[in-house]
Amino acid sequence: MSDSELVNRAIEQLSKCPTFPKIGAVISKDGALLSTGFRGEMSGKHAERVAIEKLSASQLQGATIYTTLEPCTAIHQGQREKSCCELIAESGISTVCIGALDPNGKIYAKGMNYLRNKGLTVDLFSPSFREKIEISTFKFDDFSAAIGNGKRRVRSMKNGKKFTVQFAEGDDRKVVFRLASLSMPLDQIDLIAENDSVLLAPGIDSFSDILDPMLYQDPSHFARLAAEEIAIIAEQESTMALLVKILEISPTDIYIQWEVRNIPRNRKSCGNS
Repeated sequence: MSDSELVNRAIEQLSKCPTFPKIGAVISKDGALLSTGFRGEMSGKHAERVAIEKLSASQLQGATIYTTLEPCTAIHQGQREKSCCELIAESGISTVCIGALDPNGKIYAKGMNYLRNKGLTVDLFSPSFREKIEISTFKFDDFSAAIGNGKRRVRSMKNGKKFTVQFAEGDDRKVVFRLASLSMPLDQIDLIAENDSVLLAPGIDSFSDILDPMLYQDPSHFARLAAEEIAIIAEQESTMALLVKILEISPTDIYIQWEVRNIPRNRKSCGNS
């Protein structure tokens, strides 16, 4: 089988996943397909582990694994099982072909670099295949996009992390913002959006306490936020507001929660009949 055929087989495995994130993997040697795996095929096991555990040590020696998402690294000390990167590096596999980098800040680029440092050859899927993966792996099409209310960990990046939230399925209203990490120690981040669209909600720790997002004053293009603080993004003339709360900040990632709000053009308030 050609590289492109094996990549397609890995993407086919991805499509079999019952839940998000969807990840597929295949292992080959000398062009022959040896095994396949997908996340959810075996309870609690990642796609790479599923495919590896179907083969003997001699079959794995010198083989190539194609995986749609960057293999995981050790997240914390003392975890029960080896990471997929450790498993691959110790298996005898010599080449790893990766579809896309994992957006999780604890893994992003670390899996790829770990494998290279262990002496394995690391290749990448072509951009056209990568695009297929990025619109299929997570619940919402893009690693940096979401629809409706939610939570997500986004990686800390020195040049900032762009994020887009759409109001709802079938409602194309969107808010675009960027999270920019500050210098260490990392205890605050800047939330940046369009000019005069960012409002700070001081002393508020729950979205439910914000009855009218437009009540708050002094709009700016950014808000400097610590953990547990909330900012509001509402562009001029827009009927959508986005409430963003910083849940946690670490050297590798930022954990955020958001809620979309509709802004009626004629808001009812006390004194209005």
